[in-house]
Amino acid sequence: MKKSVNPEALEITRRFFQALNLAIELGKIDSIKVFCAAHNLNRTKYATLKMTIDKPIDEMTYKCIDVDALAAICIDFGVSAEWLLLGRGKMLKTDAQ
Repeated sequence: MKKSVNPEALEITRRFFQALNLAIELGKIDSIKVFCAAHNLNRTKYATLKMTIDKPIDEMTYKCIDVDALAAICIDFGVSAEWLLLGRGKMLKTDAQ
């Protein structure tokens, strides 16, 4: 059976890793491994997703991010859910929100 991935899901995945990379760069977390351990996520899945996000669908082992990972990145690092899911607004929430 041929894999299919919704283009919007791929964009959400890209934004997820963009936000996670920023959190790592800012020293808010050490690595994907630490994030996955903190939230009981499959580290292999997330490392593989990150490495294959720009490859053809047939070369991807995993298709999408877990919903609890999306929630965790918003809660842990102040990532805007609207930006993460819809690509609207700024990546990080402001204190006024």
